[in-house]
Amino acid sequence: MSEALSQGLDTTSLFDEGSWTGTLFPGAGEMTGRMVVRSTPRSVVPSGDRCSEREGAARAARSARRFAVANELSAMATATFARSVSDDFAAKEMTLLMRRCRDVRDPFPFLWTLERGSKRGRVHGHLLLPASLASRVEGQWPHGHIQVDVGANDWESLRQRAGYLSKAFDTPVLGGQRYRRAKGFQPEAVRIDAPSLDGLVAEAEAQMSASAILTHRGSVGVAAQWEA
Repeated sequence: MSEALSQGLDTTSLFDEGSWTGTLFPGAGEMTGRMVVRSTPRSVVPSGDRCSEREGAARAARSARRFAVANELSAMATATFARSVSDDFAAKEMTLLMRRCRDVRDPFPFLWTLERGSKRGRVHGHLLLPASLASRVEGQWPHGHIQVDVGANDWESLRQRAGYLSKAFDTPVLGGQRYRRAKGFQPEAVRIDAPSLDGLVAEAEAQMSASAILTHRGSVGVAAQWEA
């Protein structure tokens, strides 16, 4: 669903049918676009808390996916605790884990979250990081078991790993936050403006030098991905 629709725009709103704008993330192989709205909506339908929570989780999942793909975070680590711990303790220890890894290496991109187990509800951590750092993490976790798995580095494999990490974003454990990531590694974002939806997609394809796979195409929004 497009962000315009998710905010409950009245269908009587006026659109400039000849103008589209989008954001291309070249390093992540993704683009989102929307029709330009040239008037203020006459009414906004408020969404329920659960609907808002789902949309927030979806936005966070998209952001996490782009970060993971653009930075080639092909290693996933799952860190468990030998005993039941509080959410605050788990978050603190995941933060310390990243700090210990930084002590032996220059700053590096990472992405992590906390999640509750489906059986006993115990909190555990999921971490995405570069494959070159996978073995380093194993020796830095003192609280229980840590399993590290290094996968393929193509965009689809990276997206799948990011999808697994974000599967519980609608029930965040991090005090309202859904994930944490390294600073300074945001994927490049390129704005594209075009006179039509087809023109927007064509311009994005020209910049990517490849055909796009449209994951969503609607009257007011579009989303596309590329394979690598």
